[in-house]
Amino acid sequence: MKRILAVLLAATLSVTTLCACGSKSSAGEGSAAASGSGSAALDYPKQNVNVIVQYSAGGGTDLSVRGVLSGVKDFPVNLSVSNVAGNGGLIGLTQVSNSKADGYTLGVVNTDFVINGILGNTELTLDDFSPLACALKDPFVLIVGKTDKYSDLKGFVEYAKNHPGEVSIGDTGTGAAPTLAVTAIQNALGIQLKSVTYDGSADCVTAVVGNHIDATIAQACNASAQVEAGNAKIIGVLANDRLKTYPDAPTFKETFPDQVDFEMMGFCIISCPSKVDQNIQKYLSEQLRTAVDSTSFSDTLKKLNMQDTNMTVDEMKQFLDEQKKLYTKLCSKTKKS
Repeated sequence: MKRILAVLLAATLSVTTLCACGSKSSAGEGSAAASGSGSAALDYPKQNVNVIVQYSAGGGTDLSVRGVLSGVKDFPVNLSVSNVAGNGGLIGLTQVSNSKADGYTLGVVNTDFVINGILGNTELTLDDFSPLACALKDPFVLIVGKTDKYSDLKGFVEYAKNHPGEVSIGDTGTGAAPTLAVTAIQNALGIQLKSVTYDGSADCVTAVVGNHIDATIAQACNASAQVEAGNAKIIGVLANDRLKTYPDAPTFKETFPDQVDFEMMGFCIISCPSKVDQNIQKYLSEQLRTAVDSTSFSDTLKKLNMQDTNMTVDEMKQFLDEQKKLYTKLCSKTKKS
């Protein structure tokens, strides 16, 4: 994954250029601006709009946000990205929250922020931000190595039930989303796995390929190279629908409909401080959501082997509430264990 991101980092600079050039182009058909509900009616924007990404440049969050911005074609000023990393992303999001609520500073609400709030690592809550557009919604998948013990998801679960505590699974530490996904699977399916902690998902995949562990939970992009090489296999998806990139991999929900009723994934939702004027929020959301449907953004996610989902504002709010409830439940069980 690091290699993939290193290559894509080079493309990041060109993406930034596209953001600056494309955003100033004239309004197109069907745009918010063209419909009269856009910048002219709002007298906005009058200066460049900056999106603070709470991680370093070149990662999945950074590239997906830049990909959305590069797809915005009807914006009268430049859209830019600032990378403000640190403290699990909380430094950047705090800066967004403390900025003037005028629509010129946006941020990214993601999985880590939801979990940090539940764990009490920040006083910020989802109510401090308003969702505008989903830049990324990439489900976690179950990845296994070469083995003759099981060949599919049903076989994996059956083997784990018959060998409690023997099947090893890589995680990324207490409170991390993939780790909580392991907890959720165990609770839902009544299996007991042996957790082995690594520094990151890429390390987990490497351990799977090297037969040091049996499986791991991660976003598919972390294992795409090994899957393509035949060294690893994706056998289950923690989402309601199958992945476009791996359509042969079944979802947990379709395989165990009476036991799994949740989705777990890495997600990034471009948001603004909740006190920003509602009309400006609507204008920004229309512009950004149109970009999510653009060919350029679709191409960006294909390079990353990530999934795109264009949700309405109400759908994003419902999704975030559901994710908060799910992770609250999982974090509670983790603390008790």
